[in-house]
Amino acid sequence: MIKSMTGFSRMDEEYADGRFYGEARSLNNRYMEINLRLPRTDNAFEQRLRELVKRYIKRGKVDITIKWERQNNEINYLKINEGAVRQYLDMARQLKDRFGIPGELTIENIIGLRDLFSYEENNTISGDCLFEPFEELLRRLDEERKKEGRLIEKDFLLRLKTINTKIREIEKRAPVAIKAYEMRLRERIQEIIKEGIADEMRILQEIAIYMEKMDISEEITRLRGHLKNFKDTLSADDSIGRKLDFIIQEMVRESNTIGSKSNDFYISERVVQIKVEIEKMREQVQNVE
Repeated sequence: MIKSMTGFSRMDEEYADGRFYGEARSLNNRYMEINLRLPRTDNAFEQRLRELVKRYIKRGKVDITIKWERQNNEINYLKINEGAVRQYLDMARQLKDRFGIPGELTIENIIGLRDLFSYEENNTISGDCLFEPFEELLRRLDEERKKEGRLIEKDFLLRLKTINTKIREIEKRAPVAIKAYEMRLRERIQEIIKEGIADEMRILQEIAIYMEKMDISEEITRLRGHLKNFKDTLSADDSIGRKLDFIIQEMVRESNTIGSKSNDFYISERVVQIKVEIEKMREQVQNVE
């Protein structure tokens, strides 16, 4: 099944522990590149999410942004700086011991001291909360890529059909073109022989060799084989973009050879039409995973 490398998905869903906001975008890229923007979480869990992305996406650039809003909306919470409290108490005891200062350090005094309390972000999220919606975001992205892939496949099949039609037209024309060229060549050679410039048998041998070089049947057979290989590859389950690109290169090579061997305008015109279709397929292959 064809998957496009380009796609987009978005989620805004309520869960038991909070609200999940997510956006995932995939783009064309020669290799695999994953960029994650996540709430605060540990490195081990981030690596687990990266491995999950690789289960759905084999090639391309992927940008994923996740935001998590806790159900109780407590973004920050007040935290006691225990180390600072201990230091203040210790310093108070030293003042009493060294200088004989009377009095006790009360809770009212402590609350008024600086740096004993701090606000700490409460946006760390557990893996269990994030994993399920994260995978759902990837599934939606995957469906969009499959949907676009089906459109690309439809385009490929139409172009393959067009190329096969042009090949049949070339095959039908080829014997006629060769025969016509042979007749023109023989007429010219007869003129040369009458003038006593060359040996007739040697010339006829050269004609036979040249006409064999003009034969395009092998190239047509190979081109048809590449077309079938391309079509069969479309139904493969694995990542197929690189293989399709290689097959396209072989199709270009065979069509160029057919064009270079042909001395017939009708055939040359069909070869140009084939190459136009192949080039459009090459452009589309760049979008295939």
